[in-house]
Amino acid sequence: MDTIELRAAAVRLVNLHGRFADCFGRREPREHALGYLRGLLLGTGRKSVEPMALMFGGTSPDQAEIEQSVALAWQRFLTSSPWEAQDVQRKIQAVFNEEFVRTAAGSPLGTVGVIDGSSFVKRGTESVGVQRQWCGRLGKKENCQVGVFLLGATPAGSILLDHQLYLPEEWAADAARRKKTRVPAEITFQTKPQIAAALLARSCVHFDWLTADAEFGRDGDLLDALEANHQRYLLEVPANTTVWPD
Repeated sequence: MDTIELRAAAVRLVNLHGRFADCFGRREPREHALGYLRGLLLGTGRKSVEPMALMFGGTSPDQAEIEQSVALAWQRFLTSSPWEAQDVQRKIQAVFNEEFVRTAAGSPLGTVGVIDGSSFVKRGTESVGVQRQWCGRLGKKENCQVGVFLLGATPAGSILLDHQLYLPEEWAADAARRKKTRVPAEITFQTKPQIAAALLARSCVHFDWLTADAEFGRDGDLLDALEANHQRYLLEVPANTTVWPD
């Protein structure tokens, strides 16, 4: 990428952020959102909040107190600011519909939705939903968090359209842990296929095909929901699955 292309990309990033600005309300959260986006794209090493805030928060190295206040402001922005993540996801889906779906018009597959579970290894017991459970990345049980993700894929590229953290039954039933980690009262236990169905139900993207691995393909309720919505799908199933030809 040469200098001209880099500058063009920077301008486009600012313009893209402008489409999401109203999701964050006041000026300060909007600025934090842009700084955080820059940190995710340009920061080196581990993408934790404090070093990104110090690098992209608009302070100089000798302003120690100001730097600390910026880091705290970023933490509040991510944990307790009154903006809704789902509003951001809806905007992302709108961008996908406008800029990506049209590129699939001449493709034999069209727009493809991908459902997948992914896990994140964690230490300790404080992170929401963390416990010893199956970790697909490692291929064994490990202390981790697990999420379910909905992606859209077209010839122009793919975008993460929505996602939801899996809350194990033990967590869902533990009022003290829920209160400490601010799990909303309306969040109840859902299996991963049930989460997948919820992601699809609230999506504003039409998929020509949907695909997922066997964890979702073996769930009869999810398959029934797809067929009730006339959704074409190609889902993996376990090798020992019994089928009846229609």
